[in-house]
Amino acid sequence: MKTTEFKGLIEQLGELTEVQRTALMAALNSKGSANEAIALIETRFAAAPACGHCKSERFGTWGWASGLRRYKCKECKRTFNALTGTPLAQLHRRDAWLEYARAIVDRVSLRKAAERADVCLETSFRWRHRFLAAARDKRPSVVTGIVEADETFILKSAKGSRKIVGRAPRKRGGKASRPGLSTDEHDAILIVRDRHAATTDHILPDLEGRTFKAYLAPIVAKDAVLVTDGRAAYSQFADEVGIDHITLITSAGEHALGSYHLQNNNGYQSRFKLWMAPFKGVSSKYLPTYLGWRRMIERDGERLTPRHAIAEALDA
Repeated sequence: MKTTEFKGLIEQLGELTEVQRTALMAALNSKGSANEAIALIETRFAAAPACGHCKSERFGTWGWASGLRRYKCKECKRTFNALTGTPLAQLHRRDAWLEYARAIVDRVSLRKAAERADVCLETSFRWRHRFLAAARDKRPSVVTGIVEADETFILKSAKGSRKIVGRAPRKRGGKASRPGLSTDEHDAILIVRDRHAATTDHILPDLEGRTFKAYLAPIVAKDAVLVTDGRAAYSQFADEVGIDHITLITSAGEHALGSYHLQNNNGYQSRFKLWMAPFKGVSSKYLPTYLGWRRMIERDGERLTPRHAIAEALDA
């Protein structure tokens, strides 16, 4: 932490509530992985204390259980702790959470993550998707300015499934049975990214104009400059929602029109696919989790430490 940031932190200590002071002291005095995880959980809760069931801020203390303070809500009359309502609720082995979060940061395989945290492979699989549940659903509410929208395609996968319908099982990798890109054999991922690096994505069920409108209309600012690859669906979307400034990059070999291009978006796609390669295929069922994981890496950058990964996982 920089000196100026530390001074600012000291100046704000006087504004802490009693609950926040207690949580902060517990975090500073914690020793060992389990205590550190618990202190982080309590500190995170103290920042915005509310009932994990109904979100009411009217509650009282109700003893302790499994190392965490329990509370009872005065509105819904239910008891809860700092994990209630979060993706990490009811997970055990908190002593291994920091090590598993480190495996998330390092992007290792499920087996290696299991070895690091000393848990079984099934637990490693379950933990990965619980630790990344909040990141999967965390997207910017709006993209502004120059907005680049483009699709990328990944061959559909049923990795891990014991029942595959409509085709014979493939070995790792494989190729589509027919040439070209379509949603029949590929997962079509719409990636939308502005020049401030705000990024969102959606897996498209088809490539129809109405589908693009359903995903683009809620997030693209009305005064945005939408840069695309020239697919007709984008023009249809722009006409229907009233975006006046739209620049289309045609697929006839043009890579840029003045300062408008798709290089920012294409760079993100390249990084995503390169980052995905060591997994040797991801089931289409779990692809949204990996998309959210990559967005978290791009968004948080050097801030993505094991402690930060746990803090992100606690966002309900």
